[in-house]
Amino acid sequence: MNFDLSEEQVMLGGSVAAYLEKHWDQDRLSIGGIAARRALWQGMAADLGLLSVMVPESLGGMGGGMIDAMVVAQELGRHLALDSFVPTAVYAGTLFQAADATQALEGVGTGKMIVALAHAEHGQLSGARKVATSVENGRLTGTKIMVAGAPLATHFIVSAQEDEQQTFSLFLLSADATAITRSDFTMIDGQPASELRFEGVAVGAETRLGAIGAGADLHLHAADMATIAHTAEAVGMMETLIRTTAAYITGRQQFGQPLSAFQALQHRMADMVLYLEDTRSLLYMALLTDPTDTRAFERAVTGMKVKAAEALRFVSQQAVQLHGGMGITSELMVGHFFKRAMTVNESYGGPGFYRKRYEASLD
Repeated sequence: MNFDLSEEQVMLGGSVAAYLEKHWDQDRLSIGGIAARRALWQGMAADLGLLSVMVPESLGGMGGGMIDAMVVAQELGRHLALDSFVPTAVYAGTLFQAADATQALEGVGTGKMIVALAHAEHGQLSGARKVATSVENGRLTGTKIMVAGAPLATHFIVSAQEDEQQTFSLFLLSADATAITRSDFTMIDGQPASELRFEGVAVGAETRLGAIGAGADLHLHAADMATIAHTAEAVGMMETLIRTTAAYITGRQQFGQPLSAFQALQHRMADMVLYLEDTRSLLYMALLTDPTDTRAFERAVTGMKVKAAEALRFVSQQAVQLHGGMGITSELMVGHFFKRAMTVNESYGGPGFYRKRYEASLD
C-alpha cells in the first residue's frame, strides 16, 4: 500500500515548517504568552490560510481532509506550536460541518474564530453523556474546568443539559457574552487555560449546535477526529525528541568517547524509534478507516490512542533521562516537549478511557 503524500501535501508541510522556523522559537513559546500565540495564529491564518485546511472549497477553504490536517498537525508537533489548531480547525471544524453551522465554519477558515471546548466538570468521567451544566428558561448555568486555550478563544463550545434530555446539547457562545466569568491559569505545558462560570447566559436555537440532546454523539465523533490530529502531533513531537536526543548523545563525551558509542544507550534509542514507527502505523490505519463504519473506526481510533499515549510517554521520558538533569529544565526544548506530552495524552479523555472504548468495540 502506498503511504506517500501527494505533491500538494508535501508542499503544505514544507510551507508550515518554513513559516515556523521564521516565526516561532523557544523564547516565544516560553515567555511570549498569549500575545505570541495570538500573533502566530493571525500570521498563519493570513499568510498561509492554514486554518481553512478542512473547510470546504465552497466556503473559501482548502477543501482538505484528515490527511491534510495530519500533515499540518505533525509539523506543529515538531515545533510545539499553535496548540489551538486541533481544538479549532479539527474538533470545531468537524463539529460545525456535522451540525451544518456554515457561518461558524467560515469563521474557522478565515482564522477570525478561535474555539475552546468547555466540557469538563468537577467529578465528571470521560465519556459522560450527561453534565451538571443546565439550560432553564433559555439561560445556561454551570461551571466548566480545565478549559484549554480559553484566554485566547473568541468562542466556547459548551455542553449543557436541557429539557430533561438523557444526553447533553452543545452550544456555541461568544467569549465576550455577558454572565461568563473567567478564572485564568497556566497549564503544565505553558498553554493558557481557564475555569469558566456561566451565570445565566442567554442561549437558544441559534446558539445550539445540532438537535436538542444530540451533543454527546456530535462531541464523540469530533473528539475522535481531534484525537487523530493529536496523534499526528505526537508523531511530530517524537521525531524531534529522537533527533534532538541522538544529536546530544553523539556530541556528549564520557570516558573518552561519545555517549552514543555505549550499546545500552543505542538500545534505548532503538526502542524510541520502534515506539515512533508503531504510532505512525496506527495513525495511518486510523486515517484509512472509513468513519461511516462506526465500529471499525472506533476500534482504529481508540487502539491508536492507547498505543500513541504509551509511545509518547516512553519517548519523552527517555529523552529527558538521556539528557540528564538538564532535560527537565526550561533551558532545553526537550523539557517543553515532555510537558506538552502530558497534556496531549489527556486530551479528549486519557488512555484509560480509550482503552475501555477499545475493549467495548471488540464485543
